[in-house]
Amino acid sequence: MTQTLQYQVQKYTDEHKNIFKGVYNDFKSKAFSEYKFELEPLEYDDFTNSINHGLIDCLILFEEAIPTAFMVYTTEISEALELNIIHCIGSENLNAKRKMLLEKFLEINSEIIKNKVVTYPMLGSQEEFTPEITNYGFKLIGLSVDRFYFNNEISKEIFNKFKPLPFPEGYKIVSWDAKYYNDIVKVINTSFKDTSDALFDPRFSSEEGCIDILNKLTTSVYGKFLPDATSVLLYQKKPVGICFANITAGKIANIPLIGMEKEHCSKGLGLSLLHTTMKKLMSRYAGALSEVNASTETDNYPALKMYRRLGFKEDYYYPQAYKPIA
Repeated sequence: MTQTLQYQVQKYTDEHKNIFKGVYNDFKSKAFSEYKFELEPLEYDDFTNSINHGLIDCLILFEEAIPTAFMVYTTEISEALELNIIHCIGSENLNAKRKMLLEKFLEINSEIIKNKVVTYPMLGSQEEFTPEITNYGFKLIGLSVDRFYFNNEISKEIFNKFKPLPFPEGYKIVSWDAKYYNDIVKVINTSFKDTSDALFDPRFSSEEGCIDILNKLTTSVYGKFLPDATSVLLYQKKPVGICFANITAGKIANIPLIGMEKEHCSKGLGLSLLHTTMKKLMSRYAGALSEVNASTETDNYPALKMYRRLGFKEDYYYPQAYKPIA
């Protein structure tokens, strides 16, 4: 007779610390190759300490009392319930294991889900789970990761040949200054509240949420904030657009957000904002950076075109899953 394996999903506790280490380290060894991570994952002791301090939660799948898969998620960082990673050892029954972890996750967080969107960036091999996850009420948005490599001669040639249009009367681009804080909160809110970004990050829908986003950007929660490379578009001395810049890893810069009030769009000013930030990154951080990256929706053709015009190339695509509030 064929033996039926017994599966069980449990929340991580310190009782699991010794037997779970091998599964976590298997994930850690594949974080770059299989999941497109740009930052080194936490060391195991730091990972378990983060669980114990309530910064993250972890569910473990056991097969016959042996851990073979896990899920990591966060409940307190933003207005969304963020599912970070699902990792399975081996190559058999992967989606079945992912489903068991997801079902336990939805069960444990059933009350939170009534008031929070669930988000899940399905990076790398997790994309294989997209057909199944839609059965649980998740919707999908395609995202593109765009990169500008400083050692790519073609990209540099494209950038150097670009000639920005003269600013229309009344416009000016300056570097970030804290005095623009309140106006930039409104710029972020009006730029993104009606976009698909607000579907998987509901903070964009309110000024209170945008305050949280801006605070995290400017206090380096999302990476080392670069105020000198962050560009602010002024119209008659009032901020109407923003292009943030930070460093997310040792030599990797990122454009985490670029936005503009709608009445100032379609004038090439977004391209000028990005061009100004890129010039600052290239001149002030020459030799210290290997690339600049950004994310755009795969069907946002104006944004994709904007990045291409300055030498960026789409590196890879992934589905951003989100489960709306029921």
